[in-house]
Order: sequence, then C-alpha cells, then structure tokens
Amino acid sequence: MKYIILLTFLNTIFILPSKDIQRRIISDNEFNYTFYVLADGVKTNNITKYYHWYKSGEIHSSQGSSTGSLLHGSYTKSYKNNDLAEQGIFEKGLKNKTWKRWYSNGQLYEVANWKKGYRNGSYMQFSEDGKLLIQGSYKNHRKHGLWVNSLSSDSLYYKKGIEVEKPKRYSRKPFSQRAKSFVKKLFSKKKKEEMKKNSGPQESQTTKNREPKIEREKKKKQKTAKRRAKNQKKEQDQK
Repeated sequence: MKYIILLTFLNTIFILPSKDIQRRIISDNEFNYTFYVLADGVKTNNITKYYHWYKSGEIHSSQGSSTGSLLHGSYTKSYKNNDLAEQGIFEKGLKNKTWKRWYSNGQLYEVANWKKGYRNGSYMQFSEDGKLLIQGSYKNHRKHGLWVNSLSSDSLYYKKGIEVEKPKRYSRKPFSQRAKSFVKKLFSKKKKEEMKKNSGPQESQTTKNREPKIEREKKKKQKTAKRRAKNQKKEQDQK
C-alpha cells in the first residue's frame, strides 16, 4: 500500500494531467492499473514495434499501429491487495527504460531494460524464493553476449540473436571453480609428498633386509664351489 501511495504522489509531482496527457485508473478481475495516455491523434510509425494503447476502458497492444490513446509516462500494475505486479515507463506507446515484474508473493520476478520499444541492456529473471535463474543482455530486441541459465547449469553466447561460439575469455572456468581445483591439487601434492616421506624408511629397511640375504647366497655358492674343488682333489689323489 505504501508503494502505491508513493507512486501516486510522484506521478502527481512529475506528470501532471493536461490536455495532451491524461491519467487513467482501471481494474479487472485480477489487477488494478494506473497509467497516463496521450491525446488521440498521435501517429505510430514503426511496423516492427509493439505499441500499447488505451480504448474503451481497456489497455491494448498491437504491432506497428494503434487505434486509441497511446500510453505515455509511468505505468503501474498491482494485485488486488495493492502489491506491485508490474512497473515501468511508456514513451508514446512504447516501453522504455527499466521495467520490473513481481510474483504474487511480493518477490521480484523480472528486471528488463527497454529503449523505445526494443529490449536493450541487461536482463534478469528470478525464482519465487529470490534465486537468480537467468541472466543476460539484449541489443535491439535480440539476445547479445553471454547468457547464463542456472536451471540448466549452462551458459551460451549470442551475437545479434544468433548463438555463436564463446570467446576464449568466457571459456575459462569461473574463478571459484579454478580456485577450488587449485586447492585440491595443492592438497593432493602435499599428501603424495607425505606418503613418500613416510614410505622412505620402510623402503630403506627392506633394502637392509635384502642385503644379508644376498650375502648369504653368495657365501653359500662360495662354500659349494670350495667343497667341489676339495672333492675333486681327493679323487685325483686316490688315483
């Protein structure tokens, strides 16, 4: 309720009704609307844009033309409990500057930027619990630049509305992921060094245990060779 009162006050200050601009307040089964319209006779001149106009107690939208009074100035759409549903600015029937929309629970749903009927600039969409779902930007009503979708955990790059390959600067992993990977590698390296250090004495001890065995085998061979030589000598003496 406070928002509506404040908006009405600001409208009274900055947009005073006159012969050329008139204030309108209407409602339907779901929403209340407060907006301003231009006097009839203002022409539309762009067939690619959607114009918003007022006639017979209703707001209409059509491409390229209008048959009523064009919306011009601040626009407020509210739920029946007076919470904001949508808010923005029209310029001769075309959406202009920043527009916002809200869920019925009061949570912000969308923030979009417009320039004379075309989406231009940053765009954000949120969930009902306030989490950022989609973020990107438009240029002349077409997606342009990096778009991130947290729902699908995906990011795409557009150029004039066409999906293209990402520039190298966007191909890199986010800093948080790179930092996490670096820390993981660092700890893994330290762990390997510690294991190597701990296993060092065991290896040397094993080597020590092997050395006597080799010596014993060597001595055994030497004794065997001496015994054979002694036996051969006895046989020769007997002959």
